[in-house]
Parts: sequence; structure tokens; C-alpha cells
Amino acid sequence: MVCQLVLILAIATVWFLLDGEVAGRSALLGGGAFWVPQCLFSVWVMRRKVDKHSAGLVLWDFYGGAGIKLITTTGLFALMFGSGMEISFAPFFCAYFLALVVQWMASFTLNNHY
Repeated sequence: MVCQLVLILAIATVWFLLDGEVAGRSALLGGGAFWVPQCLFSVWVMRRKVDKHSAGLVLWDFYGGAGIKLITTTGLFALMFGSGMEISFAPFFCAYFLALVVQWMASFTLNNHY
């Protein structure tokens, strides 16, 4: 998650330098719309100490975390686009999708490695 945060900050910095304040802020908000729900998901899933008796509850934790992530992401998108803030769509979605791709790459790499 720290790598994703660094990536989001780097993308926002590049957009800021290339296209100005609105683009940089939009990229930061787009990355945040991915990163905050991902952090909530991770906290929700990792909160339980797992032993042989709670193995079935792990699946419920993943479903609960996915629901929290979906609701939070939807809420953040609604908040950002409904608040009347000036947002550039290209930087916003570029940062969001790049953070998403990095998450997928990390998941596929770790799943195939371990």
C-alpha cells in the first residue's frame, strides 16, 4: 500500500508539473479514490487473528471487506463528482487506473510466486 501511495503522489506530481494545479489535484483525488477504500479493505481483512477454528470466518471477512471497498469507492466518486469541485477527468482516471493496475500486478505476482 505504501508503494501505491508513492505511485499516486508521483503521478499527481507529474500531472501538476505538466498541466497545473487542477490536474495535480485531480490525479491526487483519483488515486485517493482507490487508495482509501483499499486501506479500509486491508484493515477489515487483517483485523482477525486466524486460527484453525476461525478459518471459515476469513471468507466472510473478505466479503465484508469487498462490500466496504465497493461502498466507499462509490461514495468517494459521488462525493468528488457531486461536490462541484473542478476535476479534470484524464488525470483523475489515469491515477485511479494506474493504482488499480499496480494492485493487480502485485496480486498476480504474489499469487504466482508464493
